[in-house]
Amino acid sequence: MSFVVKAAAAMASRINARRTESYGTLSPVNEEDSTNAPNDPPARSHSRGKHPAPVPDERTPLIAPEDPAVPHQGLVLDADDDVSEYESIMLPDMTYAQVIRSFAFVPLGSFLFFVGLVLLIVFAWAPGRDTPHSNAPYPYLPHGRAFLVGAAGWVVAYSCRTPVYAIVTLGGRWASLSSVILAAVCSVAVQEGLRLGVLVLLGVRLHAWHGHPQWTPYPTPQDEAFRDVWWMALGWSTVEAAFSVFQGYEQLALYKDLFDARDQDEETWRNTNANALQFDSRVVQRSNGSSGMEDDVKRAAILSPSDVASIMDEDLAQSIQLRDREALELVFGVPLPNIPAFISCLQRIDGQILSMGLTLIMSAAYVSEQRTRLFRGAIMAAVLVLHSILTVIWAETLPRIGIHTASYTSLLVAIGTFFAGLALWGALE
Repeated sequence: MSFVVKAAAAMASRINARRTESYGTLSPVNEEDSTNAPNDPPARSHSRGKHPAPVPDERTPLIAPEDPAVPHQGLVLDADDDVSEYESIMLPDMTYAQVIRSFAFVPLGSFLFFVGLVLLIVFAWAPGRDTPHSNAPYPYLPHGRAFLVGAAGWVVAYSCRTPVYAIVTLGGRWASLSSVILAAVCSVAVQEGLRLGVLVLLGVRLHAWHGHPQWTPYPTPQDEAFRDVWWMALGWSTVEAAFSVFQGYEQLALYKDLFDARDQDEETWRNTNANALQFDSRVVQRSNGSSGMEDDVKRAAILSPSDVASIMDEDLAQSIQLRDREALELVFGVPLPNIPAFISCLQRIDGQILSMGLTLIMSAAYVSEQRTRLFRGAIMAAVLVLHSILTVIWAETLPRIGIHTASYTSLLVAIGTFFAGLALWGALE
């Protein structure tokens, strides 16, 4: 999904640019009109994200437009600009540490599912006495080579996503809906081509039954080729799940500042007397002092060049985090911490099942030499179309249908794909 996030980031950057061009610069603090300052304290949200302010869109100005009647306007924040960004984002009623601890359910669930798949291939489908490959050692031994080759295949496939996205979108200059869909389809085509290439590299083939020379090999779970395919798919899906888990932690870290700001603000409100008169005294004291512009000039005068550079670097880092958060929310439709850990775990397991199913289907078509080329080509084309549809759904329609609906639907499709692959290998007989 990295190319989807890249496209969303490009769109978010363009939206911010249009907002800046449309609404001008930040309005200054008008200290001369301090006598008209309101007596009531400004309303601030301290509900831990339960009732956020509405999220602005392109039609809602994030910054005040320039007023030609004011002779001088600088980049001085209004009093309302002190409100943290978290107040416009619905955050869960949890601390950042609690969110991280709940996300630990994702790698745990993925690991337990991995163990289940290992136990399944080691102990299931025992060879019979009067069946082909009856002399195979049982319980079956792990195929480390196939596992490592499958893992390397996914790494190569993932490394190709960025070049494919850059080529299709002309280096990011053509970041539109059609370009994202085309990039997703091309990325899936490269991924499935590499999946087939891994099967060729492993030399997966059906083995003959030495007791019956005239016997025609056909896909069977007792064949060593089935175990090669299984372990190859297991390596592919395991590395994909592990990378997704690490990526999830990195993406959650983008919201750490928002959680910290919210918690700090709530702590301040708890430790401060809720008396409105005391709050008004702070506002009056700020208004009776020197003007906001003069304070900024004084502060800038005492800052060293290294301090200015540090402040600029910090602002740049915050801008990058804001852009990345907007990109994620364009993809998922909601802030990432709002997605339950169970749904995130379901997505990882869904990816593992889908990878296993697609590999089993493609490998069954690849090794079935008694099948016609038309049949084998149709199966591989169906794999490509199915994977492309799922990728496009996750890339473009996820905010519309919702993360829960997409996750459950993808899980059903993945399970169907997995059982279809087992059926082609005769593992359901």
